[in-house]
Amino acid sequence: MPNVTFVKNLKPDAVQAAASGMSPLAGFLVAPGNATGQALELTRFVRRLGADLLVDNGNFALLGPVTQHFAPEARVLHRGVGAVERTLGRTARASTDLTGDLSARYGDLADRVRRAALDAVPSDASMAQAQEALDPTSRIGVEDLTMACWLRLDIEPAYLRRPRRDYRRMNRSVARRAVRAAARADPGVPVLPVASALSFNTAKDAGREFAAAGLGAVSMGFGAFMADDHFADHYYRDRRRIDLGANLPQRYTRTVAAAVGFWEGYVEVAHHPPARFHFLGIGAPIMIALLALAARETPDVSFDATSPVLDATQGGTVYSDRPAHLKLRTRKIAHRLAREVALTWDCPCPFCTDFTRRSPFDYAQGHAWFAATGATDVRTADLAPGGALFHAFPLLSEPGTGELRREVNFARVGHNHWIVDRLARSLTRASERGTLPVRVTSIIRDYQARTTPVFARAVEVGLQLAAG
Repeated sequence: MPNVTFVKNLKPDAVQAAASGMSPLAGFLVAPGNATGQALELTRFVRRLGADLLVDNGNFALLGPVTQHFAPEARVLHRGVGAVERTLGRTARASTDLTGDLSARYGDLADRVRRAALDAVPSDASMAQAQEALDPTSRIGVEDLTMACWLRLDIEPAYLRRPRRDYRRMNRSVARRAVRAAARADPGVPVLPVASALSFNTAKDAGREFAAAGLGAVSMGFGAFMADDHFADHYYRDRRRIDLGANLPQRYTRTVAAAVGFWEGYVEVAHHPPARFHFLGIGAPIMIALLALAARETPDVSFDATSPVLDATQGGTVYSDRPAHLKLRTRKIAHRLAREVALTWDCPCPFCTDFTRRSPFDYAQGHAWFAATGATDVRTADLAPGGALFHAFPLLSEPGTGELRREVNFARVGHNHWIVDRLARSLTRASERGTLPVRVTSIIRDYQARTTPVFARAVEVGLQLAAG
């Protein structure tokens, strides 16, 4: 049963929080290209503290430049798919659903994207050399960026005239590269090569190939899955089409399906699960719970993502685990605090406690604003400098640059990480007690009671998949 951990991106605030004891000294992730100047000093500092350092392969940074070049063409093609699907009254299920030369154009685009993706990645040897220079405790290994690029550009298997074996060959090539790289690597530093997938079936074949190569420590990129805003009404499990009964968000359904597919394929060949698995790009609490359940037979399961940081600093979003694991907009929280006289911000995390001790909420000012205006929402301007609620709710405010901005960011990022860390610990405890399915089901039920029907149905599909 898994030990579940969240690996934080190596940022000064995260290191400060761990060094001060406000958050656990669990582990950090850094890419070689980002480990310069202050970041390089941080890598040395956390290693002196005894923290784990997972060094990424840096390929995620290549996705943007590769896909940006092809994005205009991909958007034109995807509008064509939308027109087809409106006529069909359902999502496309095979290339034969596409009219005219649309599938052929997708095939041509996919080929060009693949060539660009292969050309963008540095050699395995140079990548390993850059990683090893940072004194890692483990490394993210070799990868083929093709499927991640396709996913970001909405190039779906259903649009292509490609046999299933083509996708399998990509993962077979990565697995063989990983075996060769392992022969040259320090045996004391685990290397986690990156499997790729676009679906349950392609993930299952990836699991088969990685198991056949004897790779016990594995990672897979899920950031592109979680950035997918599209919906689908089905997925394929081997030769069987599973109809979902509604168009559901793929960031939930496909993400879990890919994880379940990988484990199914891996166990089919190896007769045991991988010993270690790292989910690249997963920071949403509800998905951590579902994927921990899907990975429940693997002893060491970890996650990383920049989303807790970006949500806190750019998205005006903080995480909650009471009464459910939700992402809450700071503007909505501010409106509730102003509207409901009995409500207070009572988060017990050390970040909120420390911040509000120094910059307390002025609830009376917020209540007076609502009594005077009766506003139906809080605007971003209301929480900005000069706004009516800027001084009323400092933790929720949006200051410009300066010390207060830094303090707000530190508190909100720390809070989001604290929620994720607490979830990871609770999943580990449930795993140790043999109650992980019960714990995850409870998390899902609480979430479903407080979200929209379409997302409630999507996580129900995810729970069914993950529970087996």
